[in-house]
This record gives sequence, structure tokens and C-alpha cells, in this order.
Amino acid sequence: MAKPVAPRGSARDRVLQAALALFMEHSVGGTSMQMIADRLGVSKPAVYYQFRSRDDIVIALVEPMFDDIVRVIKIAEAMPTQQGKRDVAVSGVVELAVRYRRLTFLFYDRAVEHAVRSREDFMAAGQEAAAILQGSEPDATARVITTALMAGTFTAAADPELDDIADEDLHRILLDTARRVMEPLT
Repeated sequence: MAKPVAPRGSARDRVLQAALALFMEHSVGGTSMQMIADRLGVSKPAVYYQFRSRDDIVIALVEPMFDDIVRVIKIAEAMPTQQGKRDVAVSGVVELAVRYRRLTFLFYDRAVEHAVRSREDFMAAGQEAAAILQGSEPDATARVITTALMAGTFTAAADPELDDIADEDLHRILLDTARRVMEPLT
């Protein structure tokens, strides 16, 4: 009888899931490649076969979110008015915060900040999203409001105290709150 073959990419996905669970328990900086290997019951070289470093694991976890941010930016930029652009960006920020609520805690980990800052495309996506939200000539008010919107939305979505709130309810509440936060810029 032939040995069953795991679907392509499943080992990589298992490493990502084990790493994410350990990052939640110990932080990124507190998680070693050996801990990931131990969690999976494999050797450390087996983990290194999938990812060269812990930073590569972090990047693989957050890359889909940044890809989605780029999509939101493209949609927002297609809107004919600044308010239309801002509305799409606000809605997109809330959508992504809720969709990735199990991952957003990563952005408050210094080790993740280093990995993200090493990617120019990630940094550019964040800056472009902020520019759409702030408008063409942002003053101090626009900058503070944008920072409050981004930090507040992603922090609320990631808060374990809010895990009992269904995604659709969280989305509705955060979108309503985000729109009120942005009112001074409309």
C-alpha cells in the first residue's frame, strides 16, 4: 500500500499555525525555531526547510494582510472624490482588522515591527493608507485622527476580551465608531 502524501504546502501551513500559537503564548521574541519544531514534533532542520528564519515566518503570516491593504488602496484611489477615497479606506481598514483579528496582536510585538520595517512594500502600503485617510494636506488633527483610527481599530479587533463578539457584530460596531472618529475630517 502506498504511503499517503500530504497536500503540497501543508507542512508550511502547519509550521505557520504552530508558530502563530506559540507567538500568542510567548510573543515572537520569546519563541524559538526549536520551540516551533517541538510543538510540531519534528526536527529544527525540518522547520528551517520551510522557513529560513523566524522573521520569514512572521512575514508569511502578515503578508496576506498587506496584500489586502494594497487592494483596498487601489479601490480607494479609484474613487473620484477625497471623501469617497476616505470612505473606502475606512471601510477597508475595519474589514481587515476584523478579518485578521487573530493576527493583529503581532503588530504590537517589537520583533514583528522589525520584520515589517524591513519590507519597503509593507511600509509603503501603510503610508499610502494613511495618506488616503489624512487627505492631501494633513494637519496635526488629521494625523492624530488617522493614528487613533488605525490603532484603535486594530487594537479593539485583537483584544482577547472581545473574543466573544461575533465578527459581524464587531465589524458593525467598529465601522460605526471609525466613521464617528473620522467625522472631523469630512
